Amino acid sequence: MTASPVLAAFGNPLLDIIVREGCEGLVEKYGLARNIAQEVDTIKTGLHAEVTQRSNLEYSGGGCALNTVRVFQWLSPTPNSAVFLGGLGKDDSGAVLESLVNSDAVLTAFAKQDDLPTGHCIALVEGAERTLAANLGAANKFSAEDLWQGNNRTLLEGAKVIYVEGYFLSHSPEAAMELARFAQKHRITFVFNLCGEYVCEDITYVENVLAILPFIDILFGNLSEFEVFIDTIEAKLETSSSVIRNLRAMIRSEGVENLDMKIENICESPVRSKPKSLIAVVTEGCEPVQCYSIGERLKTVSVDVPRLPQAAVKDTIGAGDSFIAGFIFVLLREGSLRSCIEYAIWTAQKMIQQVGVTLPKSKPEPPMLPMGKKGMKRSASCSQDSNPGIGPVVPTERAKIRS
Repeated sequence: MTASPVLAAFGNPLLDIIVREGCEGLVEKYGLARNIAQEVDTIKTGLHAEVTQRSNLEYSGGGCALNTVRVFQWLSPTPNSAVFLGGLGKDDSGAVLESLVNSDAVLTAFAKQDDLPTGHCIALVEGAERTLAANLGAANKFSAEDLWQGNNRTLLEGAKVIYVEGYFLSHSPEAAMELARFAQKHRITFVFNLCGEYVCEDITYVENVLAILPFIDILFGNLSEFEVFIDTIEAKLETSSSVIRNLRAMIRSEGVENLDMKIENICESPVRSKPKSLIAVVTEGCEPVQCYSIGERLKTVSVDVPRLPQAAVKDTIGAGDSFIAGFIFVLLREGSLRSCIEYAIWTAQKMIQQVGVTLPKSKPEPPMLPMGKKGMKRSASCSQDSNPGIGPVVPTERAKIRS
């Protein structure tokens, strides 16, 4: 059985090219910083050409929003439950990436760029070290005109959730704003992810986030991203002190009971005739996940992160993306906020037991089953997955790449 996608995600699609053998010397040859992520013109330097001549490569789809839709589709029992939109080059790498994403039963509606290569990330793996060299290429381009090409309008009108990653906003603010207004008009839940600390230091990015904030229904970020975002507002913008005070108090849970935490005091310019609400989800590694529902009153939900044996954790890259996938999956089934967070943590913990954002071969057997707005019902498999573990570790070195 197939279905129209209920989730539409916008982001920077990357083809991950993984080299596990024979990459000794490549780090030094191409002047890369060892064991971190970095943006490099891999085409100009020749690294891409040298690596892709090899036969022992592994390929997978990468990028924040793309990771989220792939994991969301893995959770979903119905093919084509999600569609991904972003910029792609008209080259062999683009064809490979599109095929990989489609093989995960995710629909794609790429805006194919004539003048840019498909974005990619070359991973040089030497033992425990992973040196990542990313070339964003076509992933860094998506215009407002691209937004409505082909069958996109029909796909978006049928969606229940539109998700935009922060890196997409950083290069395509006009398209992001059109999406925000479209979601408002069609009563589609609009979800946004702050993504990386370094983009939250960019005043232009911060201004663009503030511009779409009145339209956002659910805002994701880790604690350090929220703090950098607020610090940038405080240092570089002339805005009311109440906005800063309310935001900082919210994410730090400092005296929030004394604040008039209506959304009007956060974004100052409500855009809907009915009272606007905002759900902010703040993660902090192994610490409890904090969720704030801001409407007529402030409601808070705090969920502890269970522990996994450290030996079970293979790779935390993509954990935050998987967390969002699990949250949206239960949100669409009308689960409570606590249920959404619990399932998000469970999903992230499943994925950090994989190498990279590699989907498990078998379909998930989740410890909880959605039961509507009253919450979740435990399944018989719950006890099998109740071991302590590290939580959805959102920040990683990969966050330095706008993917």
